[in-house]
Amino acid sequence: MKNIILIGAGGHARSCVDVIESHSLFNISFMVGKNDEILKKNNIVSELEFLKNYKLKKKNILISIGQLKDGKKRKKIFDFYKDKDCNFPIIKSKTCYISSNSNVDEGTIIMHKAFINANSHIGKNCIINTGAIIEHDVRVGDNVHIAPGAIILGGCTIKENSFIGSGSVVKQNTITDKNFILQSGKYYNK
Repeated sequence: MKNIILIGAGGHARSCVDVIESHSLFNISFMVGKNDEILKKNNIVSELEFLKNYKLKKKNILISIGQLKDGKKRKKIFDFYKDKDCNFPIIKSKTCYISSNSNVDEGTIIMHKAFINANSHIGKNCIINTGAIIEHDVRVGDNVHIAPGAIILGGCTIKENSFIGSGSVVKQNTITDKNFILQSGKYYNK
């Protein structure tokens, strides 16, 4: 079993822990969090302590900070640790489905019961959250969060740093802008 370090220790991190623990592929060494998060749990260290006391090269990292708006913050953190020569494994729930004709890029987490259909591509450092459906021939850029229960219909392109809210539907063949935000429960066609 390989060790992995989670960058972030809030609510989304707890969901990431649950997905990681659904397999026996990774052991969570510890989480890197804020001071108020450190007080709540023993296996959380501050970012200052982490950067000062640990060698980062070739460490397995998952950005476990959630994303409720655009993905610029997650991108900045990903790029920082990428420059330190860290590894970013793909994390997949035991209950998700990913077509063998699709691909998922580094640092992405596919949560429980998410579905990725044929010929789709998921970029780096993405969150495909619980129960999200990514239909055939979809392109999801880097640093995108597809929230729980969102549906991306066939042939769509969701460009980098975007957020698709819970329960939203993106109509087939739609192309979003970069840094696009779709609120929860909305239907989008452009």
